[in-house]
Amino acid sequence: MGQRKTPLLDLHVELGAKLTEFGGWDMPLQYEGIIAEHNAVRGSCGLFDVSHLGKLRLTGPAAQDALQQALTCDVSALGSDQASYALVLTDGAGCIDDVFVYRLGDDEWMVVPNASNVAAVAQAIAEAGGQPADEWDRYAILALQGPDSFAVFTKVFHGSDATALPLHRWTYLDMSGHQGIVARTGYTGERGFELYVPSEVAREVAQALLDSGATPAGLGARDTLRLEMGYALYGHEIDLETNPLEAGLGWAIKWDAPFRGRDALLKIREQGPKRKLFGCKLTDRGVPRQGYEVSRDGETVGTIVSGNYSPTLRTGIALAYAPIDKLPRPGDQVEIQARGRLLSADIVKPPFIRDDRSSTEK
Repeated sequence: MGQRKTPLLDLHVELGAKLTEFGGWDMPLQYEGIIAEHNAVRGSCGLFDVSHLGKLRLTGPAAQDALQQALTCDVSALGSDQASYALVLTDGAGCIDDVFVYRLGDDEWMVVPNASNVAAVAQAIAEAGGQPADEWDRYAILALQGPDSFAVFTKVFHGSDATALPLHRWTYLDMSGHQGIVARTGYTGERGFELYVPSEVAREVAQALLDSGATPAGLGARDTLRLEMGYALYGHEIDLETNPLEAGLGWAIKWDAPFRGRDALLKIREQGPKRKLFGCKLTDRGVPRQGYEVSRDGETVGTIVSGNYSPTLRTGIALAYAPIDKLPRPGDQVEIQARGRLLSADIVKPPFIRDDRSSTEK
Protein backbone atom coordinates (compact mmCIF):
# COMPACT_ATOMS: atom_id res chain seq x y z
CA MET A 1 0.00 0.00 0.00
CA GLY A 2 1.44 3.38 -0.98
CA GLN A 3 0.92 6.70 0.76
CA ARG A 4 -2.75 7.57 1.00
CA LYS A 5 -4.17 11.06 1.12
CA THR A 6 -7.20 12.48 2.89
CA PRO A 7 -9.36 14.62 0.58
CA LEU A 8 -9.10 17.31 3.27
CA LEU A 9 -5.29 17.60 3.23
CA ASP A 10 -5.30 21.03 1.55
CA LEU A 11 -7.82 22.30 4.09
CA HIS A 12 -5.65 21.10 6.97
CA VAL A 13 -2.66 22.94 5.54
CA GLU A 14 -4.70 26.13 5.17
CA LEU A 15 -5.84 25.80 8.78
CA GLY A 16 -2.22 25.63 9.92
CA ALA A 17 -2.25 21.99 11.00
CA LYS A 18 0.89 20.25 12.15
CA LEU A 19 0.83 17.07 10.08
CA THR A 20 2.10 13.64 11.07
CA GLU A 21 2.41 10.31 9.26
CA PHE A 22 -0.16 7.86 10.62
CA GLY A 23 -0.76 4.42 9.15
CA GLY A 24 0.45 5.51 5.72
CA TRP A 25 -1.50 8.80 5.73
CA ASP A 26 -0.51 12.42 6.36
CA MET A 27 -2.95 13.47 9.08
CA PRO A 28 -3.33 16.53 11.34
CA LEU A 29 -1.77 16.08 14.78
CA GLN A 30 -2.92 19.48 16.04
CA TYR A 31 -3.93 22.98 14.94
CA GLU A 32 -4.08 25.55 17.76
CA GLY A 33 -2.82 23.01 20.30
CA ILE A 34 -3.80 19.67 21.82
CA ILE A 35 -5.10 21.08 25.12
CA ALA A 36 -7.23 23.76 23.43
CA GLU A 37 -8.68 21.23 20.98
CA HIS A 38 -9.33 18.70 23.75
CA ASN A 39 -11.15 21.32 25.81
CA ALA A 40 -13.19 22.39 22.79
CA VAL A 41 -14.52 18.84 22.44
CA ARG A 42 -15.27 18.48 26.15
CA GLY A 43 -16.88 21.92 26.38
CA SER A 44 -18.39 22.64 22.97
CA CYS A 45 -17.74 20.83 19.68
CA GLY A 46 -14.71 19.55 17.79
CA LEU A 47 -14.32 18.22 14.26
CA PHE A 48 -11.81 15.48 13.53
CA ASP A 49 -10.71 14.17 10.15
CA VAL A 50 -10.36 10.41 10.67
CA SER A 51 -10.33 9.49 6.99
CA HIS A 52 -7.32 7.26 7.65
CA LEU A 53 -9.65 4.67 9.18
CA GLY A 54 -10.28 1.75 6.86
CA LYS A 55 -13.39 1.28 4.74
CA LEU A 56 -13.82 -2.39 3.78
CA ARG A 57 -17.05 -3.19 1.96
CA LEU A 58 -18.53 -6.66 1.61
CA THR A 59 -21.51 -7.65 -0.49
CA GLY A 60 -23.31 -10.86 -1.33
CA PRO A 61 -24.95 -13.72 0.58
CA ALA A 62 -21.65 -15.08 1.90
CA ALA A 63 -20.63 -11.81 3.57
CA GLN A 64 -22.57 -12.30 6.80
CA ASP A 65 -21.17 -15.78 7.48
CA ALA A 66 -17.62 -14.58 6.81
CA LEU A 67 -17.99 -11.64 9.17
CA GLN A 68 -19.58 -13.84 11.82
CA GLN A 69 -16.43 -15.96 11.79
CA ALA A 70 -14.02 -13.02 11.63
CA LEU A 71 -15.61 -10.70 14.24
CA THR A 72 -16.44 -11.23 17.90
CA CYS A 73 -19.85 -9.50 17.87
CA ASP A 74 -23.19 -11.07 16.90
CA VAL A 75 -23.16 -10.00 13.27
CA SER A 76 -26.38 -11.84 12.45
CA ALA A 77 -28.30 -9.82 15.05
CA LEU A 78 -27.51 -6.44 13.48
CA GLY A 79 -30.38 -4.67 11.77
CA SER A 80 -29.90 -2.73 8.53
CA ASP A 81 -29.49 0.55 10.44
CA GLN A 82 -27.14 -0.74 13.13
CA ALA A 83 -23.41 -0.80 13.85
CA SER A 84 -21.36 -2.68 16.41
CA TYR A 85 -17.93 -2.56 17.97
CA ALA A 86 -16.02 -5.83 17.57
CA LEU A 87 -12.59 -7.42 17.72
CA VAL A 88 -10.72 -9.46 15.12
CA LEU A 89 -8.69 -12.22 16.77
CA THR A 90 -5.98 -14.71 15.92
CA ASP A 91 -6.47 -18.43 16.53
CA GLY A 92 -4.75 -17.89 19.87
CA ALA A 93 -7.11 -15.00 20.82
CA GLY A 94 -4.58 -12.23 20.24
CA CYS A 95 -6.04 -8.97 18.93
CA ILE A 96 -5.50 -8.34 15.22
CA ASP A 97 -7.55 -5.16 15.54
CA ASP A 98 -10.67 -3.56 16.96
CA VAL A 99 -13.23 -2.40 14.40
CA PHE A 100 -16.71 -1.08 13.85
CA VAL A 101 -19.00 -3.05 11.54
CA TYR A 102 -22.01 -1.46 9.82
CA ARG A 103 -24.85 -3.39 8.26
CA LEU A 104 -25.80 -1.35 5.19
CA GLY A 105 -28.40 -3.76 3.80
CA ASP A 106 -29.43 -7.42 3.73
CA ASP A 107 -26.19 -8.43 2.01
CA GLU A 108 -24.06 -5.31 2.32
CA TRP A 109 -21.61 -4.44 5.09
CA MET A 110 -18.84 -1.99 5.89
CA VAL A 111 -16.01 -2.78 8.31
CA VAL A 112 -13.93 0.10 9.69
CA PRO A 113 -10.51 -0.99 11.01
CA ASN A 114 -7.57 1.10 12.18
CA ALA A 115 -5.42 2.53 9.40
CA SER A 116 -2.36 0.40 10.09
CA ASN A 117 -4.39 -2.82 10.23
CA VAL A 118 -6.54 -2.58 7.09
CA ALA A 119 -4.59 -5.29 5.25
CA ALA A 120 -4.55 -7.61 8.28
CA VAL A 121 -8.29 -7.26 8.85
CA ALA A 122 -9.02 -7.76 5.14
CA GLN A 123 -6.92 -10.92 5.22
CA ALA A 124 -8.75 -12.25 8.29
CA ILE A 125 -12.11 -11.67 6.60
CA ALA A 126 -10.87 -13.29 3.39
CA GLU A 127 -9.66 -16.33 5.34
CA ALA A 128 -13.20 -16.60 6.74
CA GLY A 129 -14.61 -16.70 3.20
CA GLY A 130 -15.36 -13.03 2.59
CA GLN A 131 -14.28 -10.81 -0.28
CA PRO A 132 -13.68 -7.35 1.22
CA ALA A 133 -13.15 -4.44 -1.17
CA ASP A 134 -10.85 -1.68 0.08
CA GLU A 135 -12.77 1.54 -0.62
CA TRP A 136 -10.23 3.77 1.12
CA ASP A 137 -10.85 6.77 -1.15
CA ARG A 138 -14.66 6.60 -1.35
CA TYR A 139 -15.31 8.62 1.81
CA ALA A 140 -13.75 11.14 4.09
CA ILE A 141 -14.68 10.32 7.68
CA LEU A 142 -15.47 13.28 9.90
CA ALA A 143 -16.01 12.87 13.65
CA LEU A 144 -18.19 15.66 15.04
CA GLN A 145 -17.92 15.35 18.82
CA GLY A 146 -18.90 17.36 21.89
CA PRO A 147 -21.92 18.62 23.85
CA ASP A 148 -22.75 21.13 21.08
CA SER A 149 -22.37 18.62 18.24
CA PHE A 150 -26.14 18.25 17.72
CA ALA A 151 -26.57 22.01 17.36
CA VAL A 152 -23.72 22.27 14.85
CA PHE A 153 -25.00 19.27 12.90
CA THR A 154 -28.50 20.72 12.69
CA LYS A 155 -27.21 24.04 11.32
CA VAL A 156 -25.62 22.23 8.38
CA PHE A 157 -28.10 19.41 7.76
CA HIS A 158 -31.49 21.08 8.11
CA GLY A 159 -34.37 18.67 8.49
CA SER A 160 -32.26 15.60 9.22
CA ASP A 161 -33.57 13.37 12.00
CA ALA A 162 -30.12 11.92 12.74
CA THR A 163 -30.09 13.62 16.15
CA ALA A 164 -32.85 11.20 17.16
CA LEU A 165 -30.70 8.16 16.38
CA PRO A 166 -29.78 5.97 19.38
CA LEU A 167 -26.11 5.12 19.92
CA HIS A 168 -24.59 2.78 17.32
CA ARG A 169 -27.32 3.47 14.76
CA TRP A 170 -26.79 5.08 11.36
CA THR A 171 -28.77 6.51 8.46
CA TYR A 172 -28.13 7.72 4.93
CA LEU A 173 -27.87 11.48 4.57
CA ASP A 174 -27.81 13.83 1.59
CA MET A 175 -24.50 15.68 1.62
CA SER A 176 -24.40 18.40 -1.03
CA GLY A 177 -26.26 16.21 -3.49
CA HIS A 178 -24.31 13.03 -2.71
CA GLN A 179 -25.38 10.12 -0.53
CA GLY A 180 -23.36 9.89 2.68
CA ILE A 181 -23.74 8.10 5.99
CA VAL A 182 -24.13 9.57 9.47
CA ALA A 183 -23.64 7.30 12.49
CA ARG A 184 -24.01 7.81 16.22
CA THR A 185 -20.53 6.52 16.98
CA GLY A 186 -17.34 8.13 18.22
CA TYR A 187 -14.21 7.77 20.30
CA THR A 188 -14.21 10.66 22.76
CA GLY A 189 -16.87 9.89 25.37
CA GLU A 190 -18.90 12.85 24.16
CA ARG A 191 -22.16 12.87 22.22
CA GLY A 192 -21.70 13.19 18.52
CA PHE A 193 -21.53 11.63 15.09
CA GLU A 194 -19.20 10.07 12.58
CA LEU A 195 -19.99 11.19 9.04
CA TYR A 196 -18.94 9.19 6.00
CA VAL A 197 -18.77 11.99 3.45
CA PRO A 198 -18.32 11.25 -0.27
CA SER A 199 -14.83 12.45 -1.16
CA GLU A 200 -16.14 14.77 -3.88
CA VAL A 201 -17.89 17.00 -1.33
CA ALA A 202 -15.70 16.38 1.74
CA ARG A 203 -14.18 19.84 1.81
CA GLU A 204 -17.53 21.56 1.36
CA VAL A 205 -19.11 19.61 4.21
CA ALA A 206 -16.12 20.03 6.54
CA GLN A 207 -16.01 23.77 5.91
CA ALA A 208 -19.74 24.09 6.59
CA LEU A 209 -19.34 22.32 9.95
CA LEU A 210 -16.42 24.55 10.89
CA ASP A 211 -18.36 27.66 9.84
CA SER A 212 -21.25 26.49 12.03
CA GLY A 213 -19.17 26.39 15.20
CA ALA A 214 -17.00 23.25 15.23
CA THR A 215 -13.35 23.62 16.23
CA PRO A 216 -10.81 21.71 14.10
CA ALA A 217 -9.20 19.02 16.26
CA GLY A 218 -6.29 16.73 15.49
CA LEU A 219 -5.20 13.22 16.42
CA GLY A 220 -3.33 14.50 19.47
CA ALA A 221 -6.56 15.58 21.16
CA ARG A 222 -8.29 12.42 19.96
CA ASP A 223 -5.71 10.44 21.94
CA THR A 224 -6.07 12.41 25.18
CA LEU A 225 -9.86 12.24 24.93
CA ARG A 226 -9.94 8.47 24.46
CA LEU A 227 -7.40 7.96 27.26
CA GLU A 228 -9.57 9.89 29.72
CA MET A 229 -12.37 7.44 28.88
CA GLY A 230 -10.09 4.39 29.20
CA TYR A 231 -10.73 3.32 25.60
CA ALA A 232 -8.30 0.86 24.02
CA LEU A 233 -5.91 1.94 21.28
CA TYR A 234 -4.29 -0.61 19.02
CA GLY A 235 -0.56 -0.89 19.64
CA HIS A 236 -1.04 0.17 23.24
CA GLU A 237 -3.81 -1.61 25.18
CA ILE A 238 -4.36 -4.25 22.50
CA ASP A 239 -2.07 -6.03 20.05
CA LEU A 240 -1.29 -9.50 18.75
CA GLU A 241 0.09 -10.56 22.13
CA THR A 242 -2.92 -9.31 24.11
CA ASN A 243 -6.29 -11.01 24.49
CA PRO A 244 -9.59 -9.18 25.07
CA LEU A 245 -10.02 -10.40 28.65
CA GLU A 246 -6.70 -8.89 29.68
CA ALA A 247 -7.76 -5.60 28.11
CA GLY A 248 -11.15 -5.51 29.82
CA LEU A 249 -12.97 -6.02 26.53
CA GLY A 250 -14.99 -9.09 27.45
CA TRP A 251 -18.15 -7.03 26.83
CA ALA A 252 -17.27 -7.04 23.09
CA ILE A 253 -17.42 -10.85 22.93
CA LYS A 254 -20.52 -12.76 21.81
CA TRP A 255 -19.51 -16.05 23.38
CA ASP A 256 -21.90 -18.31 21.46
CA ALA A 257 -20.83 -16.91 18.06
CA PRO A 258 -18.39 -19.01 15.99
CA PHE A 259 -15.60 -16.41 15.78
CA ARG A 260 -11.96 -17.20 15.17
CA GLY A 261 -10.04 -17.53 18.44
CA ARG A 262 -13.13 -18.54 20.45
CA ASP A 263 -11.73 -21.84 21.71
CA ALA A 264 -8.54 -20.21 22.94
CA LEU A 265 -10.49 -17.38 24.56
CA LEU A 266 -12.80 -19.82 26.34
CA LYS A 267 -9.74 -21.50 27.90
CA ILE A 268 -8.43 -18.11 29.01
CA ARG A 269 -11.82 -17.30 30.53
CA GLU A 270 -11.87 -20.63 32.37
CA GLN A 271 -8.33 -20.28 33.72
CA GLY A 272 -8.46 -16.52 34.17
CA PRO A 273 -6.23 -14.01 32.34
CA LYS A 274 -2.61 -13.84 33.52
CA ARG A 275 -2.53 -10.03 33.58
CA LYS A 276 -4.97 -7.16 33.59
CA LEU A 277 -5.22 -3.50 32.74
CA PHE A 278 -5.42 -0.85 35.45
CA GLY A 279 -5.48 2.96 35.67
CA CYS A 280 -3.14 5.44 37.37
CA LYS A 281 -3.85 9.07 38.22
CA LEU A 282 -0.80 11.11 39.18
CA THR A 283 -0.68 13.07 42.42
CA ASP A 284 2.73 14.56 41.44
CA ARG A 285 3.53 16.89 38.57
CA GLY A 286 4.70 14.99 35.51
CA VAL A 287 3.54 13.06 32.48
CA PRO A 288 3.57 9.24 32.43
CA ARG A 289 4.58 7.64 29.14
CA GLN A 290 4.37 4.25 27.46
CA GLY A 291 7.07 1.91 28.76
CA TYR A 292 7.44 3.51 32.21
CA GLU A 293 7.37 1.00 35.06
CA VAL A 294 4.90 1.14 37.94
CA SER A 295 6.16 0.15 41.39
CA ARG A 296 4.71 -0.34 44.85
CA ASP A 297 6.82 -0.53 48.02
CA GLY A 298 9.93 -0.69 45.83
CA GLU A 299 8.72 -3.63 43.73
CA THR A 300 7.85 -3.31 40.05
CA VAL A 301 4.23 -4.33 39.56
CA GLY A 302 3.35 -3.16 36.05
CA THR A 303 4.21 -1.33 32.83
CA ILE A 304 2.42 1.63 31.28
CA VAL A 305 0.97 1.12 27.79
CA SER A 306 -0.69 4.56 27.43
CA GLY A 307 0.10 7.71 29.35
CA ASN A 308 -0.49 11.43 28.88
CA TYR A 309 -1.53 14.68 30.49
CA SER A 310 -5.29 14.91 31.08
CA PRO A 311 -6.51 18.43 30.22
CA THR A 312 -9.80 17.74 32.01
CA LEU A 313 -8.22 16.52 35.26
CA ARG A 314 -5.11 18.69 34.89
CA THR A 315 -2.79 15.88 35.86
CA GLY A 316 -1.10 12.86 34.31
CA ILE A 317 -3.05 9.65 33.74
CA ALA A 318 -2.04 6.24 32.45
CA LEU A 319 -3.22 2.75 31.61
CA ALA A 320 -0.87 -0.09 32.55
CA TYR A 321 -0.71 -3.88 32.68
CA ALA A 322 0.22 -5.95 35.72
CA PRO A 323 0.35 -9.70 36.41
CA ILE A 324 -2.72 -10.85 38.33
CA ASP A 325 -0.69 -11.63 41.47
CA LYS A 326 0.73 -8.09 41.52
CA LEU A 327 -2.34 -6.21 40.28
CA PRO A 328 -2.86 -3.00 42.30
CA ARG A 329 -6.41 -2.19 43.37
CA PRO A 330 -8.35 1.08 43.23
CA GLY A 331 -7.32 3.19 46.19
CA ASP A 332 -3.75 1.85 46.26
CA GLN A 333 -0.82 4.24 45.93
CA VAL A 334 2.01 3.50 43.53
CA GLU A 335 5.05 5.19 42.01
CA ILE A 336 5.84 5.61 38.34
CA GLN A 337 9.48 5.46 37.34
CA ALA A 338 9.83 8.39 34.93
CA ARG A 339 13.38 8.85 33.65
CA GLY A 340 15.03 8.93 37.02
CA ARG A 341 12.09 10.51 38.85
CA LEU A 342 9.52 8.72 40.97
CA LEU A 343 6.01 10.11 40.42
CA SER A 344 3.33 9.28 42.99
CA ALA A 345 -0.02 8.09 41.66
CA ASP A 346 -3.33 6.70 42.85
CA ILE A 347 -4.85 3.59 41.32
CA VAL A 348 -8.26 4.34 39.81
CA LYS A 349 -10.73 2.34 37.76
CA PRO A 350 -11.18 3.81 34.25
CA PRO A 351 -12.84 5.84 32.90
CA PHE A 352 -10.85 8.62 34.52
CA ILE A 353 -13.71 11.09 34.09
CA ARG A 354 -17.22 10.18 35.19
CA ASP A 355 -20.37 12.22 34.75
CA ASP A 356 -23.55 12.21 32.68
CA ARG A 357 -21.82 12.46 29.30
CA SER A 358 -23.26 10.30 26.51
CA SER A 359 -20.47 7.82 25.86
CA THR A 360 -20.29 6.67 22.26
CA GLU A 361 -17.71 3.89 22.51
CA LYS A 362 -15.20 3.73 19.70
